[in-house]
Amino acid sequence: MEVAKSFFTTFSQPLDIKEVEEVFCNYCGAGEFGLLCIESGFQIRECRRCGLVYVSPQPAAAELPAFYDGMYADTSDEAMAARSMGAMEGHLKRIIRKRMPNGGRFLEIGCGNGRLLKTISDLPIELTAIELSESAAAYARKAVPHATIIDASIDSAEFPPQSQDCIAIIAVLEHVKDPRASLTKLRDWLAPGGAIVIQVPYVQNFIRVKRWLPWLPIYFEAPRHLFDFSPRLLRRYLEELGFVDIRIEIARPYASNGPIGAALIWGVKGIGFAIYTLTGGYIYPFAAATTTHAKLPG
Repeated sequence: MEVAKSFFTTFSQPLDIKEVEEVFCNYCGAGEFGLLCIESGFQIRECRRCGLVYVSPQPAAAELPAFYDGMYADTSDEAMAARSMGAMEGHLKRIIRKRMPNGGRFLEIGCGNGRLLKTISDLPIELTAIELSESAAAYARKAVPHATIIDASIDSAEFPPQSQDCIAIIAVLEHVKDPRASLTKLRDWLAPGGAIVIQVPYVQNFIRVKRWLPWLPIYFEAPRHLFDFSPRLLRRYLEELGFVDIRIEIARPYASNGPIGAALIWGVKGIGFAIYTLTGGYIYPFAAATTTHAKLPG
């Protein structure tokens, strides 16, 4: 079995899943759902009560470490360089600099190959990260030798309460089994006034359009991706956890499979940016991914 690959995905990932489990909506707990599609044999469901889009059945928790190792099977410089266009890291750096004007302690959840850490390494902040993939963590340590990188998952990692000034979780929340519990844990690690930066896919509108245009080369990427968060619902998650000053933007492109792919990505996002700007940041059409940042009350 192999995860369906969107045109902007730079790697293939075969999977050997032995155990799956039925799940309900992570946000509201409801069991009623509408079926958006079936991908690689997995149902993509939309909660009828709150609108959360999720995969069910999902791989059991014990299966997840193999997912991350498979994502970073090739740690050559060429493969790692192909994973980014650079625009995403620059955008995140501007957000982090704004949210941490006085420096402080920065924690990245799932740093991958360390590209974001390297991009922000010139800021006056103390860098720490956790990463589940041992191969990716080893590469990141070489790329950013002054950062502290811990081999751990969000479930196994432990930090003192209120010990971080900013936490970034980039392209990770869609992989975890319990987003609500994970966000609660991160909230507890943040100091008063601390910031969180979240980037997640937002492809559910593309999945709906594929009912009429099945040739569109965009996929949910089940079961590697377990959730898809609309801006409205992600805001509700954060509001319930006490975050304020919540801002949601269209994410910059992460990667592409060459110049044609890059042109397609920027073409779609260009239209999205225009509508987003004209509506005062209210509509996020076909964003493919969003970047959300917020803070706790000081």
